[in-house]
Amino acid sequence: MVESDRLDEIVQAWRDAENPVVFTGAGMSTASGLPDFRSARGLWKQQPESLATLTAMRKEPDEFYFFYQWRIARLWEVQPNDGHKRLVELERQGRVKTIITQNVDALHQRAGSQSVIELHGTLRTVSCVHCHARFESRQLLPKGEAWEAEYRAGLYRHGEECCCPKCGKMLRPDVVLFGESLPQDSWMKAVEWSRRSDFFVVIGSSLVVGPANLCPLWAAEGGGRLLIINAAPTPLDDKAAWIVREPASDVLKRIAEKMVP
Repeated sequence: MVESDRLDEIVQAWRDAENPVVFTGAGMSTASGLPDFRSARGLWKQQPESLATLTAMRKEPDEFYFFYQWRIARLWEVQPNDGHKRLVELERQGRVKTIITQNVDALHQRAGSQSVIELHGTLRTVSCVHCHARFESRQLLPKGEAWEAEYRAGLYRHGEECCCPKCGKMLRPDVVLFGESLPQDSWMKAVEWSRRSDFFVVIGSSLVVGPANLCPLWAAEGGGRLLIINAAPTPLDDKAAWIVREPASDVLKRIAEKMVP
């Protein structure tokens, strides 16, 4: 557990910051029980990197749609955790100006955070590739309950739920697929906030996925003090003023409690 004196130092630096920014990755959602699809890789016949592409959607639709149906189904089963809620408290106090997230689960918004920049899109909605109509992502889920068992048995076939109710063309998740660029508007906002930040908090990110991992680097190079809360080492640890190897929700709880005037 991070020592009390060290925690006091972090809290004071956070209090003194004019533009504190939070950057979150998959580790932010671990306490919500949201499974990492990579840890269940054996469920699919291919690697996620080859499934999460427009090419796979067109050429191997059964694999593509099951991959995203499984992830969407898990997403709607979980709730924001205490860490998400603590960030909401800090935002209301003016201690978080914005959250830049690599996550596509929208748990920050569901918890109540108002300023969230989603670098990789969201799994909360799906869109038609033809008419661009947007729907809640549960639209993509099969109506029955046996589809996961059917997949394991080699019997799964994607159905009409994968077609747009308006024009009949294919639906796709509103996430950044491999080979696609980040949403330009979100990326430019993230760049601006990162370079402006004087206190930058990384939570639950390995910082190995680019170009998102440039955000904390730019903050540090611009003079921002970097706090990294992550279970494992990251490539930017040498630039951090503080490194905490504890569960995000536990650390944020202690920080939020000390932050109260």
